[in-house]
Amino acid sequence: MSGLPDKPTDPTPASASAGVAFVAVFGACIAGLTDPRQTAPLLLEAIGLTLLIGGVLLRRRGYRLVGSAVTGFGFIVATAALGASVTLSLPLSPLLILLASGSGTLLVTLGVFPVYGRFARSFTTAGVALVFAGVTATALIDGAPLWRSTVAVTMVLLSWDTAERAVTLGERVGGAAETRSVELAGAMASSGVALIAIILTIAVSRIPAVGSSIGGLALLLVATTTFLLALAHFPQMPTPRQ
Repeated sequence: MSGLPDKPTDPTPASASAGVAFVAVFGACIAGLTDPRQTAPLLLEAIGLTLLIGGVLLRRRGYRLVGSAVTGFGFIVATAALGASVTLSLPLSPLLILLASGSGTLLVTLGVFPVYGRFARSFTTAGVALVFAGVTATALIDGAPLWRSTVAVTMVLLSWDTAERAVTLGERVGGAAETRSVELAGAMASSGVALIAIILTIAVSRIPAVGSSIGGLALLLVATTTFLLALAHFPQMPTPRQ
C-alpha cells in the first residue's frame, strides 16, 4: 500500500523537479548567450517568472486571489522583458537568439508550473526545443567558447529530463502526492551525468590536436549524445500501486 492514487485528480507537475527544470533552462540561457546585452532582459524575465512560480504555488495552497494576482503580475513582467529586448541595439541574429531562448524559458516555466495543466508537456517540449535552438545557434554563428556551449547544451538536456519527470509524476500520482525523495534522487543522478559530460568534453577539448571549430562541434555532439543515452538508460519510474 503506497497510499498514492492510480488516477490522480490533480495531475499538476511535481514541484521539486519543476523547480530544477526552471533553474536548468535559465542557466542554459545564461551560459549559452555570449552578448552582455542579452543578459539584462533574461534576468528581468527570470524575476517575472519567479513571481509567476510563486503565484502558482500560492494558488495551490489555497490563496487563489493573491496567487492569481502574483501570477498575472509575474507573467506581465516576463513578457514585457522579452518585448523590451526588441528595443535593444542588437544585430538581427543575436536578437532572434535572445527571443528564442527567452520564449523557450517562458514556455518551459508555463509547462512545469502551469496555470492550466492541459498543455504542460507540449509547452515544455516546445520550450526546450527553442532554448536548444538558441544556444546551438550561438555556438555556430557567434563562435561561443566550447565550454559555454557544452554547459548550455547539457543544461538544456537536464531541463528537459527534469521537466519530463515533473510532468510524468504529476500524471501518475498527482501534484499533491509526496514524491520529493524520488524527484531529488532522479535530479541528482541526471546532474551527475551532466557534470561528467561537461568535464569530459572540456578535458578532451584541451588536447591540441582537437583545436578546430569542427573538432569542437564534434565534441559537443559526442557530449550531447552521451548525455541522452545515459538519460535514456536510467531506470524508469515505476507506476505507483495502491
